[in-house]
Order: sequence, then structure tokens, then C-alpha cells
Amino acid sequence: MASISSVLTILLIRYYYRKCNWKFKILTFRLNTLIRSSRRDKKVAQRLLKQVYVLLHKSIASNDTAMAYQAIDLLKLAFGYGIMRQDETVRLMAISVAALNEKQPDMVSFILDAFRPLIRQLSPECIPGAAEQLTLIGVIALKQRQNFLVAKITECIFLIMDRGDAVKDEKIITAALTSFKAMGVLSLRRRDIALFREMSTRLSAWFTANQPNEEVAKELVSMLTAWLHRIVGINNMALFAMIEEFTDALIQSKVLDSQLELLYEEWGNLAASACLNPNNSLAGNILKFLFSIAILRQDYCQWVKVVEVAGRVIKLTVSRHGILGAFTVFHPMLEVGRSLLWSELRFVQCIDEYKHKMLFAVVKESLIIISFAAKQELVGSSGQTIVDIFKCWVENPAMAANHKSIKKYCQMLLLFWLKDKRKVKKNLPYTNVLTEPILFTDSERLRFKM
Repeated sequence: MASISSVLTILLIRYYYRKCNWKFKILTFRLNTLIRSSRRDKKVAQRLLKQVYVLLHKSIASNDTAMAYQAIDLLKLAFGYGIMRQDETVRLMAISVAALNEKQPDMVSFILDAFRPLIRQLSPECIPGAAEQLTLIGVIALKQRQNFLVAKITECIFLIMDRGDAVKDEKIITAALTSFKAMGVLSLRRRDIALFREMSTRLSAWFTANQPNEEVAKELVSMLTAWLHRIVGINNMALFAMIEEFTDALIQSKVLDSQLELLYEEWGNLAASACLNPNNSLAGNILKFLFSIAILRQDYCQWVKVVEVAGRVIKLTVSRHGILGAFTVFHPMLEVGRSLLWSELRFVQCIDEYKHKMLFAVVKESLIIISFAAKQELVGSSGQTIVDIFKCWVENPAMAANHKSIKKYCQMLLLFWLKDKRKVKKNLPYTNVLTEPILFTDSERLRFKM
């Protein structure tokens, strides 16, 4: 009896596969006939595609990859010749999600291959919808840790951006950036550094070759901000270095020129968020990067904006952790001031007016921060706070530059602070570690009006 049942099972399986093979042969014949016909009947196309999807659903239910592969080959052939329905991307997304729910990632990989010819044939108005469907599949795939599927999805989205009509279509590029924003955040959450690096590198190359308009640049800043928000949350310096490199490449190629002030504001807010956590090391690095951008752009209005944003972040840090606890966040501004002063002192015969104004903007904001810090401490004075900053600066080997230039810049802060003070003796620091000797010559003091 056992042998009879085994034989019957084998015969049924053979019958089933023969039947399926005949179905595929018939569908292939009908599809080829439809492709060759001069006038394609939409109803015939709809019935044919419906039958292919029925077979695809059966293959998922039975976990039959061979049948799925044949069905997807038919879909790819149909899409390649423009045979599709209005909501085809939604149907592909639904069947991909069904396969993911059945824990069949290989099946999803086959289905994603069908998106490629479909994307090439879709009309421009349907492309944003296709990007949304791909994003949904990518989100579910990342949650299931199917990172290789997300890599295929990013390839499909780059295929969208590489369409000939995409460069001039704001909606298509915005939809693609929205997809990359979501998948970038999730890849960062999953610590998929390889995927994040690949997205960053390819996006940088694409936008360098295709300068965006103001609205697309705004979306690009929104994407970068969402990514940085996630990086700040996990406090990962290596990932920050990657997004810093990506953003710097975009700035160097002038992709973000129209939205730099938005970038300063948004990234400043993230630096403020980072500084609330005493163990988060990214606040100072964000401010350092913003200062480097402003120096590169050579725009005084932008410089003032960055100084203002940095001052806001530093004062928040001081209010939470005190001036010494806030030193790593304050350091980028101090270092910029020191560097500008040293640069100015090298020009003996003439003054670089632009850098002169930059220096005094930093000095003014630094003194406001120092005064704020002194009031927070309740005892002491701004003069003593400057001395405390000097000691912290020179005693920190990771941040200390030339000892003499640090002392000279701190003396400059002290001299400017004392400039308008009455009863100077009461306002002097407790020790003379910073005041002796005075490193500024009479001509230098006259030049800087100290």
C-alpha cells in the first residue's frame, strides 16, 4: 500500500507540473501574439496579466520558486513592451509584501527584478507612486533584516533618477529623495554602514552631475537632517564622518548653495539636541563642520548666522553642564577665533577686512557666552572664566594647538572684556597666569583697538 501511494504522489506531482508548464506555454504564446499585434486589446492584456498573477500567488503559497521565476519572466517581458495596467506598481508591491510575510526573500528578489522594465515604461506622473511602493517594500525588508533586498530597491530608485525625464521633473526627484530619506534612517538604525555609504556616494555623484533647483535642494537638506538626527541618536562618530564627507562634497559642488542657511539652522538644532547628553560627542563636531562651511563660502551674512547658531548651542550646553563641561562644544568657536587672530597677525602691512570682521563677530559672541557662564556660576567674574577656559584649553592635549597662540587669543578676550569695565582691579582674574606677560605689542593693541 505504501508503494502504491508513493507512485500516486509522484504521478500527481508530474501531472501538476505538466499542467503548470502547459499554462505557461499558453500564456507565453498569448503574450507574444499580443506583443506582435498592431492594435493591443486592453481587456486581453488585463486578463493575461491577471492569470500570471494568479500563478505567482500560487507559487508563493506553495513556496515554488521555479513557478515564480517563470511567472516573473512573463511579467518582465510584458512590462518591457509596455503591457501593464494603471496600478501595476501597487500590485507588484502587494505581492512582494505577501512574499515577505511568508518569509520568502528570494521570491521578493525575483519580483523586484520586474520593477526595472516597469520603471522604464511608466509615464512620469506614475513614477512618484512607484517610488512610494518600493519604499514600503524596503521598510518591511529592513525590519526583517533582509538588507540585500534593500540594496536591490535602492538600485531601482537610482534607475528612477536616471530616467531621461527625471532631471527636469521636480516631483520625481523629490519622491526619490523621500525614499532615500526613509531607507537611510532605517539603514542607520540597523547599522548597515555599507548600504549607507553606497547611497551617499551615488547620490553625491548624481547631484554633482545634475544641479538641483531650490525646492529639490531643500528636500536634500531635509534628507541630510533626518540622517544626522539618527546619527546623533546613536552617537556614532564613524557615521558622522560619512555624512560630513557627503555633505561637504555637495557643498563643494555648490549643490546646496541656495539652502545653506536652512542647513545651518537645522544642524544647529541637532547640535543642541546632542549637547543635552553629556556623553554625546557630536555637538562640537557639528559646530566645527558648520564653521568650515561658512569659511569656505566667504559670505559675511552666512558667517554671522553660523556664529549665532553656535552661540545658541554653546549657551544651552553651559546652562546644563557649566563652562568646563561645555568646553568641547565651545572649542570649535574658540579655535576659529584663535586661527583668525593668528592669520590677522601675519598681515603686518595690511588688514584683511573680511577676516577682521569675521574675527570680531566671533570675539563678540564668545564674550557673550563667557558673561552668561559667569552669571551661571554666581561667584567669580568673566575675567576668571576666561582664565578657566585658557587652563582647560592648554591642558587638553587633544585640543591644544600652539600654546602661545592660545594664550594670545585668550588675552585678546580678556582685554576686550576689560576695555569698557570700571574698577578694573575688581574685575581682574584671581591669578596672573594669563595676564603675564602680555603678548600683544603696542602696535597690535592699537591695530585691534584693545
